[in-house]
Amino acid sequence: MRWPWQKQKIDNQRCLGIELHNSQAFAVLRDASGVVDRYLPDSDEQGLDGIANWLGKQGYQQLAVTISLDQRDYELHLVEAPQVPDEELSDALRFRLKDLVNKPLEDIAVQAFRLPADAYRGRMDMAFAAAIEKSRIRQLVDWCEQNQLILAEITIPELSMLQLVAEIEPETSVGVLRLDPAEGILYLYHNGGLYLTRPLAVGTNDLGLQDGMTDELSLETDSRMEKLALELQRSMDYFESQLGMGSVGQIWALIPDTIELDQVLPELEEAVNTPIRTLSLDSSFNRMPAGMPLTASLATALGGSLSYELAD
Repeated sequence: MRWPWQKQKIDNQRCLGIELHNSQAFAVLRDASGVVDRYLPDSDEQGLDGIANWLGKQGYQQLAVTISLDQRDYELHLVEAPQVPDEELSDALRFRLKDLVNKPLEDIAVQAFRLPADAYRGRMDMAFAAAIEKSRIRQLVDWCEQNQLILAEITIPELSMLQLVAEIEPETSVGVLRLDPAEGILYLYHNGGLYLTRPLAVGTNDLGLQDGMTDELSLETDSRMEKLALELQRSMDYFESQLGMGSVGQIWALIPDTIELDQVLPELEEAVNTPIRTLSLDSSFNRMPAGMPLTASLATALGGSLSYELAD
C-alpha cells in the first residue's frame, strides 16, 4: 500500500518491521535469513519511545522500515468501487467516504485496494478504503527521521498479514484468527487476496485465559466459547455463500502476545468443524534463540516488512 508522499525504496540488506497495536509498538529486524532480532514493549509501555531507546542501544540506524498501523489509527470501509483505473481508485473513493468518516476530507489520506475480481461471484466490484489522518502520517514520518530510519511503507495489519500468508502459499482458503484480551479479529484470504475482515467481540479473557493461566472452564466460559465459534462460523458461511468462494480450508491462530492459546483450540476446532492450528513461523522465518516465538504483533510486523525487497 503506497501513500502519495512516499519515495522510492532504497537498497538495504536489513529491514525493520514495526506494528502499532493497542497503543503499543512491536518490532522485528529481518535480513535475508529471517528475523534476527525483535522488540517487545513492557506491559505498561505506550507509544514508540521504547523502540527508539532499543534502536539506540542496538545501534540500528539507516534501516528501511515498514510500519503497520494501529487499528485505532485508521478506518477501513468496504465500498462499491467506481469504474476507474486502479491508480485513480484512492482519489475516486475519497468522496465516497465523506459520509462515512467523522473528519473533514482535507484532513485524511485515503488508500484503496480492490477485492479480487471473483468476490461476490464477479457480480460486484468492491474495494476496501483505508482512511488515516494526515497528521498521524506526519508524526510517523517525523519519528522515522528523528531515529535515522528510512520509511519505506505505511500499511495496515490486514495487508501485513496478507503479505505473510502469501509468502507461506497455502493451498486452500485460510482464516487468520487474532485474539487479544478483550476482543479479536478474523481475516479471510484466498489465493493472494483479502476477501473479508471481521471484528470479534470475544477475547482471551472471555475464554478463561488470563495471566498465563487457564481457569477452570465455567458455564460462562463455555458460553463465550460458543459465541466465538458462532462468529467464526458466520464469517466462514458468508465467505462461502455470499462471496461465493467455497469453504475455508483451515484457520491459523496467531500466538497471542502475552498468553498461551493452544489448549482451547481443540474445543474451538470441534465447534466450527474446521482445522485450527497455531501459526508457527519459527521454521520458516525465525532465526532468534529458542523460546522467542513470533507472537501476533511480531508476526504482523514481519508481514509488513516482507513488502520490502532486501538487496542481494
